[in-house]
Amino acid sequence: MSIVRIDWDTSTGRETLRNVVRTTYNTTEREAVVEWKELFKDEKTEDYDTVVQRLAGLGAMTRTYEGQNYHIDTPKYGSTKTYTQIKFTNGFRITEEMQKFNRIGLMKTLTSSLAQTMQEGKDIELAKMWNNVSSTTYAAGFDTLAIASASHTLLDDAGTTYDNYLAGDLTVANIESALFYFDNVYDDQGNQFPHIPGMLYVNPYLRMKAYKILKSDNQALEMSNTINAFKQYDLKPFIYHRLSSSTAWGMLGQKSNKNFGPVVYTSQEPELRTKDAPDSTRDIIVTSGQMFIYGCPDPRLVYVGNI
Repeated sequence: MSIVRIDWDTSTGRETLRNVVRTTYNTTEREAVVEWKELFKDEKTEDYDTVVQRLAGLGAMTRTYEGQNYHIDTPKYGSTKTYTQIKFTNGFRITEEMQKFNRIGLMKTLTSSLAQTMQEGKDIELAKMWNNVSSTTYAAGFDTLAIASASHTLLDDAGTTYDNYLAGDLTVANIESALFYFDNVYDDQGNQFPHIPGMLYVNPYLRMKAYKILKSDNQALEMSNTINAFKQYDLKPFIYHRLSSSTAWGMLGQKSNKNFGPVVYTSQEPELRTKDAPDSTRDIIVTSGQMFIYGCPDPRLVYVGNI
């Protein structure tokens, strides 16, 4: 394979093709790294704005004595959040000469590269939320707090709060704390609804530790015959390569549950278009665009172990 350079030959007054590079090693020509679908619900939409609202159903039943009126309750309405689509684009321009004298399939290579950058671009963008769970820069819940907070609020009359941020290392004891959290999740009326988590996500630095803790025959990291009770949960360790902190880990609820908070609203998948350049050349411009927005309006099925 060779790349050619077009030079001007002064002796003949003509363009001359010269070989510059014989072989290329393009390390960006590979499978795209896409991991976000493991941590988000993927919802398609045709709307530019998606409005979601917080709502609590009826409260507890009330004892009613003979002759008394039936207790009549009403639902509780919380705040709303609006998610507005954001457009992301990329593209390239290829000259007439590159098309005519191309010897390494440059058009095909760049088109493949464009598709890859759009896929990975979405993955990188969505990872910003998980790398900033203790701030509201990229996501905030209905209660205006960050995903990881010690004081999330409910809609119940008692003013119940919940804490889904441990700020501790990945250990047997802290995974137990995470599981206890999911055994005591509260709805917006302050009622418990035990939930079996579906995933333990970790930074790659914690890969081996996570597998040892969850998959050992007996309890990991100790000399005893204590059984490994984590096996009853069938927790799946997920190695999330986009996590920037070497200490980051957390636990997520079942993504199939309607109360699962992390969500991506996608109105347009990467769309490839080819057109002539808007000038007197015969160049070709290839562009790709996609539109989506993401967030976590309700983080109660997210437990952040550490950041």
